[in-house]
Amino acid sequence: MPKQDPKKTANDDSSAFRDAMQDVTPLKTTNKVRLRSSTKPSTRRTGRHTAVADKLSDDFIPPCDNLLEFMRSGVQRSLFKQLRTGKLPIESHIDLHGMTRDAARLGLQEFLQQAQQNHHKVVCIVHGKGYHSEDGRPVLKAMVNKWLQDLPEVLAFCSAKPQDGGSGAVYALLKILK
Repeated sequence: MPKQDPKKTANDDSSAFRDAMQDVTPLKTTNKVRLRSSTKPSTRRTGRHTAVADKLSDDFIPPCDNLLEFMRSGVQRSLFKQLRTGKLPIESHIDLHGMTRDAARLGLQEFLQQAQQNHHKVVCIVHGKGYHSEDGRPVLKAMVNKWLQDLPEVLAFCSAKPQDGGSGAVYALLKILK
């Protein structure tokens, strides 16, 4: 079998490529989106707000169970059981369902910050069950599950009792500010 000349093969490839591309119209540069890179933090968020926002990402929607439960090490099991059975008084509520992911994240941040400043220990967060999501998955429920686990001021949380929203809400146990 005779060897082919590499230069001739390269020319054939180039020629074939040019022939294939002759009817192609290049994209205009105006169709490109240029992202600005900023090394400065947003001027709208400062201090604690920025620190909390950095912790609450929404890049990935983790799958979650129907009933949510989370407890940090060091939390007494008896206290968690009281939270789970609805025996601890709820000191404040927030209803996030129906909000966009960004609005819910911001609302949750502000709510938890205010609850801690008011020395509230137990709060109820309604995230909804996801029945009206585009793909039928509970987006806010999954995000709230992730966000609450990412925040060190949240000691524990669990799905609420039916009268407080059931699997569409959680009770959260907060660290008290000194």
